[in-house]
Amino acid sequence: MRTLLPHSVLALAALLVVCLAAGAVSVPSPIGKLSDYGAVFDRHDREEVNRAIADIASLLHIDVYLLLSWESPYPTVEPFAAAVFAAWNLASKPTILAVFLRSGSDWAASVVVSPTVAAQLGAIDKRLEERMADLVAHRRVEEAVRAMFGELRGLPAAQRAIEAEARARTTGAPTRGAPIAVLVAAVVGAVAVLALLIRWRVCPRCAGLLRRERTRFGTLRTANRVYSCRRCGYRRGR
Repeated sequence: MRTLLPHSVLALAALLVVCLAAGAVSVPSPIGKLSDYGAVFDRHDREEVNRAIADIASLLHIDVYLLLSWESPYPTVEPFAAAVFAAWNLASKPTILAVFLRSGSDWAASVVVSPTVAAQLGAIDKRLEERMADLVAHRRVEEAVRAMFGELRGLPAAQRAIEAEARARTTGAPTRGAPIAVLVAAVVGAVAVLALLIRWRVCPRCAGLLRRERTRFGTLRTANRVYSCRRCGYRRGR
């Protein structure tokens, strides 16, 4: 028995290594913040989702990641979502991950949030799952994603940010993007002022700087402004 013990230990160790290797499963890598491995969205829809992701990042300072997949190394969507969240290293920042998994013709969804988001918004993961549950069950995944962003925009913190932006636009305070019309008007105004200065203070003959002087004449000591150029002798009254 003593001579067999080392061989038994080696066999057990080898078995453990094999089991660990079999259990080390891989998950999809992120393709930006929208990883549509299931080819659910067309180009227009992807642009819409990416705009919604950017909007939530601006309003709530939270990064939203989405994964849509037809394959999973796990039997259900919940452990798959947890594995993706860990593999993508999303716990270190304010993050919401929504995973949509297709099995046959059915879909399932799971939401995972970082500790920062959980502390800020409470059980927002369960709230989002409940908002999307019926749509996902009826295989309306695109609508489920829109419903999720609608729920996030409806949060009090997001509404306060939206109202603050509206007040800033009303009072003329700077917002995230200045209207093009305002920029055009500013440029036109600057050009007009510059043209006026050139008209009155630059000599039309030699482009020298005109000097302004006042002349007085008559018993009423009426003053008249005269612009003259020292370089070429040009004079103009006003």
